[in-house]
Amino acid sequence: MSSDLIAYENLQVRNMVRNHHLAKSISDAAWSVFIDWVKYYAQIFGKVQQPVPPQNTTIDCFDCKQPVQKSLSTRTHVCPHCGSVRCKDENAAWNILEKGLRLVGINTVGHTEIKQLVWTSRLGEGGTPRCMRSISVGRMSVFR
Repeated sequence: MSSDLIAYENLQVRNMVRNHHLAKSISDAAWSVFIDWVKYYAQIFGKVQQPVPPQNTTIDCFDCKQPVQKSLSTRTHVCPHCGSVRCKDENAAWNILEKGLRLVGINTVGHTEIKQLVWTSRLGEGGTPRCMRSISVGRMSVFR
């Protein structure tokens, strides 16, 4: 897996901290500082960093592209249209990656490599499904 592209949600942190229920958590996470570091290191190491619009990254099913409504507390994405089941954050991260690739000019239509990467990444030890873990804070398309 290559790490030549770092795609992340272009979150409006300033607007998000206006929500008094989430303000402390958002401020504690220091998302703005984290993104500044991502941009800095991407430039230093010659990597492409691509912010993507956050609209529907959590709602849309990565496999069939149909919207699947869920609450903030729901942690598992279960698509009633295609039967896809995975962590909500993993589903969003794959959507972010696909949007990021599209925004930098890489057409993902017909590219089976991404779908194959998704399938193999969903399998843990012994071929059992697992949830991918993000390397850092937030939903980003760099996985371990």
